[in-house]
Amino acid sequence: MRITYRFYLASILIGTIGGFVCVIFRYLIFHADNLRMALFKSDNISDFQRIINNGLNFHEILFIITKYLFLFIITVSFLNITRSLVRRFPTTSGSGLPQTKALLEKKMEYKSPFKNIIAKFSGGVLSILSGLSFGREGSSVQMGSLIGFIIGKELKVEEENHNYLIAAGAGAGISAAFTAPLASSILILESLKNDNTSDLKKLTLSTLLSGLCAGIIAFIFFPNNIYSSILIEKPELKDYQMLIIFIIMAAFFSIFGKLFSNLFILIKINYGKFQMKCDRHYISLAVFILIIIFFYPSLVGGNQIFAIEIIENNSYSMLANSLILATLVTLTIISNATGFPGGLFIPLLSMGGLLGKIFCIALANFEIASLDNTGYFVIIGMSVFFISVVRTPLTGFILISEMTSNYDLMFPTLVVGILTYIFTEILKVRPLDDILYDLMMKDRINTDSSCS
Repeated sequence: MRITYRFYLASILIGTIGGFVCVIFRYLIFHADNLRMALFKSDNISDFQRIINNGLNFHEILFIITKYLFLFIITVSFLNITRSLVRRFPTTSGSGLPQTKALLEKKMEYKSPFKNIIAKFSGGVLSILSGLSFGREGSSVQMGSLIGFIIGKELKVEEENHNYLIAAGAGAGISAAFTAPLASSILILESLKNDNTSDLKKLTLSTLLSGLCAGIIAFIFFPNNIYSSILIEKPELKDYQMLIIFIIMAAFFSIFGKLFSNLFILIKINYGKFQMKCDRHYISLAVFILIIIFFYPSLVGGNQIFAIEIIENNSYSMLANSLILATLVTLTIISNATGFPGGLFIPLLSMGGLLGKIFCIALANFEIASLDNTGYFVIIGMSVFFISVVRTPLTGFILISEMTSNYDLMFPTLVVGILTYIFTEILKVRPLDDILYDLMMKDRINTDSSCS
């Protein structure tokens, strides 16, 4: 294993620069979501609930109509600009892990990586600002990998180490997106290790160095953990009873993960045909987003506080929560089918949390558990659904532990996560990033030729 001082320096520099860029990206999205919530939701009441509960006079109704008309114009504009960016820089389309994997396997080249960073940054912000259901980590991964690519070239690091620095940049992006340096390194090991990054020690060292630097910057910008308010109350059941519940939960999440993956592929393939036939499809998409905002503003955009609302929302109706889940699934799949820049991790975590609440409601209906255990199953659900779709078990439970700063649930999450991984293996659920990678290669986006 040959490592020089340039390698250490480059890893630290990548983590610092990549972390700063991705944290600024996260910062803009965070405040954009807060602004949307301030405009369209107050005291946990949407405009729809306000109209139903209180009734509004003519001037208030006129104000709401004007507000949504203005939002429609802004949303259509953002979607149109993002579409133009993706057409100009096709490698910025979609998530960042498939592009990073292609770069590591030398199936994708960049003539102007700096321009692609700017395009990914701008497109990612605009996609989430418009209300599409995306995670910040997708854009962060690709921007980080390109920063690693640039720094490796500029510092004249040995050619044999370039790919490790690209992976380090991707890890820095994940770390900055979630303030999770350990999970970022493990994700790279689980998802991006290949023949060009076969030295495990070198890959671990580069990703940990960069992830730590990016994580420190993320903590400076986001010192408060929004998940610390979640109350975790374990069900008062015997160990063998909990084991039975864990097995049932793993099977439930595995089946739903299989259904989600199949639906994701089906809609993504057919939505491309719809885009070709309907050039102004983003107008109908904007209408769909506005309808969701009217009823439930927290569902759109980056979903940053949705996991908290899942618990704080006192609605324990199975039907209501199932409708919210169906809406989130639909918006997330359609958002990713557009090919606009953005990731899937945060929407998957939100879906998992909601599935966990639904699972807890079902247990409560059978008087097996209490609704006071909602937080317990929400946190486990976030991790387990992530594992069922992304198929990275170690990342799944470590990421949630770092995000929530709650390590008490590591053991039950590990048990349910491993069971879920086994069940999804039996069900032949492919990792979602592998599916996206294959679709990207099939579409031949810069596979045989370099991009701008």
